[in-house]
Amino acid sequence: MANMAAGEPPYAGQALSDSLFPILQHPNAIKINAQLPNIPNSLPTEKVQYADLLKGPKHQQPNEVAPIPIKHIQYVEGVPRITWTEEEVDRMNVTENLQFAVIGKFSYGWPELDDLRVQIPKQLQIKGECNIGFLRNRHILIRLNRMDDFVNIMSKNSYYIIDKNGYVFQMRLLIYDTKFKPDEETTQAMAWIYFPHLLPTFYGKEVLFSLALAVGKPVQLDSATINKTRSSCARVKVQVDLLAKLPEWVEIAVVSPGSARIEQIKIQYDFLPKYCRTCMLQGHNEGECRVIHPELKQEKAQEDQEEGGVRLKRLSSWIGLEKNMVNRLQIPRGQQW
Repeated sequence: MANMAAGEPPYAGQALSDSLFPILQHPNAIKINAQLPNIPNSLPTEKVQYADLLKGPKHQQPNEVAPIPIKHIQYVEGVPRITWTEEEVDRMNVTENLQFAVIGKFSYGWPELDDLRVQIPKQLQIKGECNIGFLRNRHILIRLNRMDDFVNIMSKNSYYIIDKNGYVFQMRLLIYDTKFKPDEETTQAMAWIYFPHLLPTFYGKEVLFSLALAVGKPVQLDSATINKTRSSCARVKVQVDLLAKLPEWVEIAVVSPGSARIEQIKIQYDFLPKYCRTCMLQGHNEGECRVIHPELKQEKAQEDQEEGGVRLKRLSSWIGLEKNMVNRLQIPRGQQW
């Protein structure tokens, strides 16, 4: 009563127990031995969702990629060397989240890196996570975690990024690989291929991907092929090596006991970027290389000069026409509306 008189609850400062507040149950209720989940006594130091607390301690997920073992150093002619296999390097790419990575190359200036981290996901309409970091001079590395984002942004060779001040910068996209060098562009590129006159029986994804392996790494089918709305040809997006000898035909063999039939399927390429072995750049080949053929640079300069002269004539004629129109519309002195 003293506590009541003091304006405090009757059990203020005492630990609450079941003896003070027994659990009330209906006499006809079913008795269930329910146990509360183990909730930690102290607050977690990292941000944890309430649902994660109710699930209890997290179980260790099995690694999808085998760990890379520590290698021993070998000496070759006195120089230390560490050797990895291509399969181990592929596992490194997966571990470092580089299997869907692309390189952004700026040839004519670039915005600030913090601004790129804001503008690129927005302007390229990236849906998943996007980690952007500086790679080399004029190059940035864009790590994506979704296959559809990788396919969508690689559908175009270049983008024009608008920074926070309204300036526009051209950014070319290149597929990242472990052979990257700042002065050499990768030979890997995306291309659409067609299988004209292929029977609809072979329009399944697994079948078309098997056929596309003759060209490169299959990535995606187009919507008409997926929805079965075009039976004249099948279309597949493939990651190809621009320096490889790409086939024009692929054979399909259908075998049965005692017989077999073989059909040749034509492969058509929608658009293949050109690659110059001399400059190690995408966009032109040896026949169009200005390093190999300096006369092409002079011809291009002459064409630009002639084109500039034509534009200047057009601008002069337009300015003259505008002046004539203004003179016709001028109001004589003293005349009022």
